[in-house]
Amino acid sequence: MSKSQSSAPRLPSKLILTSTKAYFTPSRTVEYLTSILDPATGILPLLESHRSELLFVLIPDFLTIYPCSQILSSRYPSASTSPPQDTNSDSDTNVDSTAWPLALGAQNAFQTPSSTPYGAYTGEITPAAIKSLGCAVVELNHAERRRLLGESDETAALKTGAVTRAGLVPLVCIGELARPDLDGPLSAAVGVAVRELTPQIECVLGAVEGDAQVVIFAYEPVWAIGAAEPAGVEYVGPVVQAIREMAREVGLRSGKGGVEVKVVYGGSAGPGLWSGRANGGNGLGKYVDGLFLGRFAHKVDGVRGVVEEVVESLKGA
Repeated sequence: MSKSQSSAPRLPSKLILTSTKAYFTPSRTVEYLTSILDPATGILPLLESHRSELLFVLIPDFLTIYPCSQILSSRYPSASTSPPQDTNSDSDTNVDSTAWPLALGAQNAFQTPSSTPYGAYTGEITPAAIKSLGCAVVELNHAERRRLLGESDETAALKTGAVTRAGLVPLVCIGELARPDLDGPLSAAVGVAVRELTPQIECVLGAVEGDAQVVIFAYEPVWAIGAAEPAGVEYVGPVVQAIREMAREVGLRSGKGGVEVKVVYGGSAGPGLWSGRANGGNGLGKYVDGLFLGRFAHKVDGVRGVVEEVVESLKGA
């Protein structure tokens, strides 16, 4: 594997990510990206002016990664973009996304072995193919895939290995199943969550390969996904702190202490959560490295609201 293929990108301090899941038609995804790139919506100027501090990551369905990549490459060309290569080899990535004002991601990837990054994997999408389109991030282990498709900690580990070998950043969803009992001590509720999260974190960090520099954990309490409101900051904050400490300890034990771990929050995340405007001033931004937005970001106004909140917090940092 070439050096550039295995080298993962570095990320800024704050991240805003959103997945369209399977809600959008291909044409709507293209319209959505075009709207985000339209300076009149107010998102692009903020992303460009805070490029070193904030990254927005769009994670569309597989059908629309290619047209999204084409749109971004045509508007923000790079002189180093190379011509198409032999698809039977793991040659250098074709699309150079360094000039893009945002990043693309994929919602899943196949756990390809190191010896055959392309091959007879009918119906699957390989990390090498995803990387070739300029993507930076691959979402793994979402609760819906665990529930609907039987994915597990084992598949999360296999896919993390394949993704990091390809020079992509894994965005690994983790979360406890049951709503916490907050009538008792908060420390007890946090402890229950941490015990459930520990094997999920251990298997992922133990599977990191290549020159991986960053792993993103998207903390999404399963009980909060699709809920009317996100989990309370007074609960999420201590759980996130515990995730960071756990990841540090696991990294040291597994020899992966040099891998930076970022933690973002998902699970009905939307405008007002970062700053605290949605809950009386107790903002989640002081605990996490970003937000993984759901349906609240499926309208451009929702994206703009969150980007504005994060940018405002950067001014006071």
